[in-house]
Amino acid sequence: MNKQRIFAGILLAVSAMSASAGSLSDQVSAMSESGRRNFTGMLIRQSGANCPAVQRTFFQGKLDKNAVWNVACNSRDNYGIVFYGDDSNTTRVMKCSELKELGAPGCFKKF
Repeated sequence: MNKQRIFAGILLAVSAMSASAGSLSDQVSAMSESGRRNFTGMLIRQSGANCPAVQRTFFQGKLDKNAVWNVACNSRDNYGIVFYGDDSNTTRVMKCSELKELGAPGCFKKF
């Protein structure tokens, strides 16, 4: 299966889930680990960051209404994805070192 089909399938699944489920972060939480790795990897690559393959995902916690997931890539960088608690399912991808700007500890540490 090529990457475009995987991407289209993930988008369709998330779209279908958003009609019946809560926030995008809740939907990510309901995915299998494999599904989370595919979806978060797609988000990171769409942001222009280098993440050839996701090794693992980790739900770090909530900052106000925003959920923070951490992603370990097979590159040198690890990333945080902030899922904003808005109706638009806004996300922000940042390096783990940048999460401190939001008041979060380093990646892969619960808060």
